[in-house]
Amino acid sequence: MITAKPTENLAGVTIEGTFDDLYEITESIYRITGLDDNYDDPYWGIKNRLLGVCYDIRHAYMGTREIRVVDNNIVESFPKSYPRREVRYSVNIMFTEAVFVALSVSEMYLSSGKYYGKRGMKQKLGESYSPLRYADYVRDRAVLDTLAAVILGALAEAIGDDEVEKLLMIQGRKYGFFFVDYATMYLDKCNIEYLKTPVEKRKDKLKNIAKRFLQQPDSYRNMKRDLEYSAKLEGCSVHELYDPRLEYPEEINW
Repeated sequence: MITAKPTENLAGVTIEGTFDDLYEITESIYRITGLDDNYDDPYWGIKNRLLGVCYDIRHAYMGTREIRVVDNNIVESFPKSYPRREVRYSVNIMFTEAVFVALSVSEMYLSSGKYYGKRGMKQKLGESYSPLRYADYVRDRAVLDTLAAVILGALAEAIGDDEVEKLLMIQGRKYGFFFVDYATMYLDKCNIEYLKTPVEKRKDKLKNIAKRFLQQPDSYRNMKRDLEYSAKLEGCSVHELYDPRLEYPEEINW
């Protein structure tokens, strides 16, 4: 079973699971993000950030992150030949990045449905492409819902269960789509802002940023407007723009 918990300094969440747990997550992410990499996709930004998390999770089960051996709680009456220990792999994901993915991933499901079942058979994505079963769509959604659930559980540990409930009530009662054509450079801004926040103030900052993802304040709308203007001048996508002022620290004190 995959788990997630806040890191010591609240810089991120530690996602942990067995090889099979983490492998299943990466496979579901690869399938649900699709084979066509197109900036015109209204959920390109969400898919790109999800694939970034996928990269870290994949490296975890490959053994290049943290590994520990734990008791698997097998019943003592079982034969001694049964293994009593299991290997679990883990990786740290920046807290604000993880929360963004947890809040946004379900919104892209309807769009991603085109890769599966009868709709998937109509996709012209090359001779090597095999349509995915609709049953895979159901499974992949469940896998990513589980990932989102454990991240939100870690968020509740950090800021309190009541605050997460308020957050999801905002998402539930507001009609419309929060993350369509989302300018994810704003997420970079929030990530860096959060990492610069003193540890003792991170709970309040995390709560604030999580709400901003859903409420899209003037700071987000102004940034998106400026990015769209610059993209028009440059003849490119918003997602191709880069701001050199947004620099991540070389090391994170998790």
